[in-house]
Amino acid sequence: MRRALLVAATAALAACSIGPASYTKTVTRAAADTDTTFLARRGSALGDPRDGRSGIYLVSDGPEALALRLVLAEKAERTIDAQYYLLHNDASGHLFTWQLLRSADRGVRVRLLLDDMDVAGYDRAVAALDRHPNIEIRLFNPFRRGFGRNLASLFEFERVNRRMHNKSMTFDNVVTIVGGRNIGDEYFAAREDSNYNDLDVLGVGPVAKQVSASFDAYWNSPYAVPASVVVRDGKQDMTLAEARQRLSELADQARYSPYGDALSHEIRAGMTHGPLGLTWVPARLLADPPEKAAGDADEQSFVAAQMLPYLTGARQSLVVSSAYFVPRRRGAEFLSELSARGLDVTILTNSLDSTDVVPVHGHYALFREEMLKAGIELWELRPDVSRQDRERLGLGLSQSSLHTKAFAVDGKYLFVGSFNWDPRSVRINNEMGVLIESEALASEAVSRFRENLAENAYKLRLDDSGEIEWLARREDGAILLYRREPADSAWRAFMSSIYGLLPIGSQL
Repeated sequence: MRRALLVAATAALAACSIGPASYTKTVTRAAADTDTTFLARRGSALGDPRDGRSGIYLVSDGPEALALRLVLAEKAERTIDAQYYLLHNDASGHLFTWQLLRSADRGVRVRLLLDDMDVAGYDRAVAALDRHPNIEIRLFNPFRRGFGRNLASLFEFERVNRRMHNKSMTFDNVVTIVGGRNIGDEYFAAREDSNYNDLDVLGVGPVAKQVSASFDAYWNSPYAVPASVVVRDGKQDMTLAEARQRLSELADQARYSPYGDALSHEIRAGMTHGPLGLTWVPARLLADPPEKAAGDADEQSFVAAQMLPYLTGARQSLVVSSAYFVPRRRGAEFLSELSARGLDVTILTNSLDSTDVVPVHGHYALFREEMLKAGIELWELRPDVSRQDRERLGLGLSQSSLHTKAFAVDGKYLFVGSFNWDPRSVRINNEMGVLIESEALASEAVSRFRENLAENAYKLRLDDSGEIEWLARREDGAILLYRREPADSAWRAFMSSIYGLLPIGSQL
């Protein structure tokens, strides 16, 4: 879904003609006086040393990730700020939005900032919810509505090609969740067919205030346009009461589904009400400035530039998990240089069958042989691995696709966020993530990573003739050797090779 833009662009996405003089909006900021809220008191009770460190908890389990968002929204007393690339019109999206509405009904101010990639399909509901006195919705870098959506990209593709890929949710300016998950069933292991392996960071304390400051910068930027300005032309005919009724019905359907029952049981059992195992460590937000959406921001302010000193300063190891890994020539040479310096460099990305964006795989595949020759360890996620979080809830099996965006340096620094190792994250999309300085958390993440590799991923290596082989371990311990790239579809493999020949790498 992150790459929905590739499909949409070929259908001629549109620009929004709304200019700064066309509307007015109110500048609002994160609430400053939230130290007495329940969540602030809870953070103190969990050991806040108040010395600049943040409490960090890694969230890899899909159902837990959704439960945390719902429970924290229920406990918020002053503000909820949510910033997402995608908010799907599905069961998870209904539960998420219903909880925002319930919180707003209690007097909580809700600010919802969405990239406009996924919104047009539910414009009427957005317009209706935006009328709630405690809810304001803004759309980042919005598209034109109506027929113009299919024309204007011919003239403003440079603008509409730039999307807000950020993902965060902050409660009372004291607790935040940042990571790779959008809001949708596949991010929370709620689908029966295929789900994403993903990772979030829950942060308490200073890092939450940093996320709030970043949110304010985006919210008050000229690129965040009020939904009431964007959604027009007869799409404001749904009343708030009608939206509330429909959303209540949809949330009930989700709540009483097998997944919803399991999720409710998790919450009742105290999984998210009980003490979280917070680790208090130095942590800071890395975020692109909103001006990146205009294409003229200083590249030194980008997330990639902020990460670079940690990568170039690595001395022992670099472990990367990237759903969309497109190193291109410069990146492949950089990683090869690290390996030549004696670093252990390990990369996990999607296999041909597990990826949801074949063009990305085609351009990643161009550099596999080169990286293997340089001593880089390459792994590709298998699509047939079981989802432990679904099994734990008795929901059956589903296929998996990698969506995690994380890296660890020297077993000391850990980054978790929305940033992929590809040109789109580096220069085109707006991104964010949390950089954590902690041997304990970096080791925890790397240990989980390596424990899953042998059973859940293909290990790539070169044979004596320099050709790539794929090794996979079966449940009985037997090793399967593939001398051709594992692929369920010959057509999919063919298209991957064709995409690799097309000059589109800079857009991936």
